[in-house]
Amino acid sequence: MPKSKKTAHNSYILRGMARGPWASQWANEQEEQGVRFPGGTDIYEVAPEAPKWAEKWARGIADAIVSLNGQSLDSLYEVARSVGFTKDEEAFGFYLGMQAVGHGVAWDDDFATDFKIKVPSSELYEGAKPDLRFISE
Repeated sequence: MPKSKKTAHNSYILRGMARGPWASQWANEQEEQGVRFPGGTDIYEVAPEAPKWAEKWARGIADAIVSLNGQSLDSLYEVARSVGFTKDEEAFGFYLGMQAVGHGVAWDDDFATDFKIKVPSSELYEGAKPDLRFISE
């Protein structure tokens, strides 16, 4: 599991955390400009890579998640796997990132578990910080 150079976070998890919310926002902006995506288009796959500011945003969310839960992202991923999460690290990050921006997609939506991960709320824009007054599980 590669680590990012700026932090001790798993780079695959960070990529999903940045790219998921960024791809959603990018697609919304494209549609506002008249671009139409055919049914079944995987926006995550067709969106450009997340910009550096979105990667920095994801690191801030990751830092907050680690602080709130007292475990590294790798540890949280391993626990998630042990309770039924079957997807890869990038997908785990995608779900955490989408949950942070309030899209209602949580890593545990597909199965029941008592294990919860505290995720801070945040808007997605350059310079945005996690709002620790609003935490979802």
